[in-house]
Amino acid sequence: MAQLEAPGDEVRPPVRRPGVRVAAPPGGALTRTAMLAGSLVSAAVGGLLIVVHVRTPAVAGALFGVHMGVQGVLQLLAVHESTASAPVRWLLAVGGFAALPLGAALFHGWAGTVFLLALWTGCGWLLRGFTMAVSVTSPSVSHVFVYDDVLNAVIVSAGLFMTAFPFSSLEQLADVGGSVLMATAAFEALAAARRHPRTLRAID
Repeated sequence: MAQLEAPGDEVRPPVRRPGVRVAAPPGGALTRTAMLAGSLVSAAVGGLLIVVHVRTPAVAGALFGVHMGVQGVLQLLAVHESTASAPVRWLLAVGGFAALPLGAALFHGWAGTVFLLALWTGCGWLLRGFTMAVSVTSPSVSHVFVYDDVLNAVIVSAGLFMTAFPFSSLEQLADVGGSVLMATAAFEALAAARRHPRTLRAID
């Protein structure tokens, strides 16, 4: 038999303390699944860039474009199930939507040179990293994505490096980009594996 609350009873939200895990509403499983799927895509694309001898910017752009597009879709899925505030949802949705045309442009080979390929890829990573970094300043974003600060730092640093470093060859760009994707995949998988599907870390 369900217990009824007395009229004077007051429902108080749980107090968040540093290092204490709190139960998240249903949807944490989808968030964790999105993180694991994103890590698998990053690892697959990064591995192909490192192992396969990429001969043209179009091939490398197609791989980077697939990664960027999938990450955008996964971010939109997590935003759809979130209970975060409206500004946070809009910020993350904008980042997810913006990744789609960037990914499509890279996939269709519109970045025909090594310089443009690095620039567009770096801009996509910067967009993703900055939207996530800004959004985690809101306590309610713990129900959307629960990325570690290290992961955000890796994505932003990689984006800055890709846009600023003058790559001398396509092979060099593929090796660096593949290594970055492998690193982000490892951090993302670790962040997802550390959490139960219905238990998310409270943002202090």
